[in-house]
This record gives sequence, C-alpha cells and structure tokens, in this order.
Amino acid sequence: MTDAPSSSETAMQQAVQAFLPEASEIFAIPGHPDLVRVTTPGGEWRVRRWPQGTPDSDVTFSHEVLEIARGSAAELTPQLVLTSHDTPADAVRVDGHLYDAQQWLPGAPMKGAEIAWPSPESRIDVPVGIPHEAFTQVITTLGKLHAASEGLSTTKGAPSAALGVLPGAVAAAHRRQMSSLRSRARFEPAIQRWIATGERLITTATPLIEQATEQGKLSTAVLHLGMWPAHVLLQDERVSGLLGWERAAVGSPLLDLAQATLRLRGWTDDAVETTVGYYSDVRDLTPEERRLFPAVAALDVVASTGRLLEQTFLTTSDERPPLPLRAAVEMMIRSMNAVERSLLGPTERKKRVWDYSRPSQRPRGGSSRDRRR
Repeated sequence: MTDAPSSSETAMQQAVQAFLPEASEIFAIPGHPDLVRVTTPGGEWRVRRWPQGTPDSDVTFSHEVLEIARGSAAELTPQLVLTSHDTPADAVRVDGHLYDAQQWLPGAPMKGAEIAWPSPESRIDVPVGIPHEAFTQVITTLGKLHAASEGLSTTKGAPSAALGVLPGAVAAAHRRQMSSLRSRARFEPAIQRWIATGERLITTATPLIEQATEQGKLSTAVLHLGMWPAHVLLQDERVSGLLGWERAAVGSPLLDLAQATLRLRGWTDDAVETTVGYYSDVRDLTPEERRLFPAVAALDVVASTGRLLEQTFLTTSDERPPLPLRAAVEMMIRSMNAVERSLLGPTERKKRVWDYSRPSQRPRGGSSRDRRR
C-alpha cells in the first residue's frame, strides 16, 4: 500500500488526486458517504473509502479476487485503477483510511434495491426479484468465479467465511436480534413470524451443517458474499456489472448461492432449481452440497431477516416504514417459510399436514362454507 502525500485538501480529494490526477468533476453518491463518482477525460470511475481499521491484507485479497473475476467475466467486473505514484499500488492511505479506485460500470440496480430509511441520507439494502435472465447470469458468473479462484482459496491469511462457524454466529446474532426486537413484536406481525419460524430453522439446520462440516467433504472457493440486488447493475434486463467485492472471503460456495437465491429471487422451488441447474453447468455441486443447500439458506435467511427487521422498525422515526420496505420484509418472511418446507422434505411435510394421530380441531357441523375455511 502507498501513502498519499499530505495536502490541505479533504481526505477524499487527496485520494482522488492520487488515483485520478486528471479528474474534472467529483460527485457525491446519496446514501453512500464513503463513495464518490469521478469524471476524467478517460472515463468515469468510483473512489471508495474502506472502513477504518481494515487490514491491508483484506484490501489486497479483494483486489486479487477482482482480477480473477475479470478473467472469467471481464464485462461484469470493474477494472482497478493504480495510483499515479512511481511505485504502482492499488490502494492509498489518507488519515488512517484506505482508499481504492475502480471503473464506473454502466447500468443501474433494479428499482427498489435500496430504500432510503429512516432518513434520506440512509440507504438499506433489501431483497427484490430481478429478471430471470439476469438471475441466471449472476449464478453463472458465481460459478465461473468459484471455479477460477480455487487456487486463491488456499491463500494463507485470506479472509475466511468458514461454514463451520455459521451456526454459532447466526445463533449469537439471533439472540441479540431477539432481545432488541421482542418489545416491538406485539405490534408487528412480521416480527412475530420471524421469531417463531427462525427458532425452528436454527434448530433444524444447525445439526445438518455441523455434521457435514465434521465429515469434511465440502468444497471451498473464493466467495463474493455481497449478493444484494443493489450490487447487480442491469441494462435492458441483463446484467451489466457486479459490485460489492469488498467482502470477498474463502468459504463454501453454498453461502453465495443461498444469498443470491434468497435476495435476488426469493426462495421457491423454481428459483432453487434454476440456481442449482445453471451453477452445475459451470461448476459441479456434490450430492452433499445439494442436500445441505436449504440448511445454509435457512441460517442465512434468519440472520438477514433479523437485521432487516431491526433496520425497519428500530428507528427513532415516528413514521410508519415505507411500503416498499415492508414489502421487502414480507418477501424475506415468505422465503423463511419456503426454506422450512425445503428442509422438512416431502415426507415430513405430508406428516405435519396430515397427522391423523392428533384429534381433529375442526368443529363439527356448521355450513359447508364454514367447514371449508
């Protein structure tokens, strides 16, 4: 990493100057104070400030992943900018923060992928269904990334998203989220449904993942780990770019696939079949991974829905959350219910619905309309 020269300019301006000395205009991006859009005679770029305390190694790894992704999907992956210093570098440090610069890709996220709440300056990533063709492009690109980066997945010191720690991390997040959301539960049916379904999903999915990781038969790959619709740029319903590479880490490919399915389509039988089918055309999924897919999705949807509920309802605003945000919450709750059905399997689902060992609770008599309810 290279240190930018000191200057009386702001830190962001210093970083822009280090990467793009011919910059003619700098535009703030609403809701994203750590990003700016920069216009130069050679095109448009984005300069990003990484969170304070980010290790240099994490930035380096993210950039290595970007270069690998460009090798398999160059048209969807932003090009990195090197500094103008004599010693090439892909990041600079200003006032304790690391900055990098990347190509500004064409296109825009699906409408509603980000919602301003509770203030115009805030932005919340939410799930939203993207077009089918675009979804298959994303899944295929993930498969290519996972296949091309297998060598990098063994890099010593690389950021890790080990599947074995997922149950514990989700359980801890769930306890914290339960504590913060319980006081609002009696006013919000969505929270009530999340609490009830989330506990069942964690209980069912955890032993499946623990057993699979103990057996050690699962593959690892370099993951994107930022599969939100806001990171998928579209033009004419086709993907024109993928953003959000800063969270790249090594782990099970099922984590990327679960995020993509849940957040870009919603969990349905058709969406799962599309994910597995298009991914398998590029990179094999073992039988163990196919069986484990709903369990990984179960834990991801519990944690991400809990976070979305906190962002939606735990605010100081007296206003009701906007309808698109409540619709996004409902989409995640529906996915939770669908994931639970996938976890149960057809035999167990039938047993729960038609359990004749229990006395019927349906009242006798009444009109035919009453009996059909």
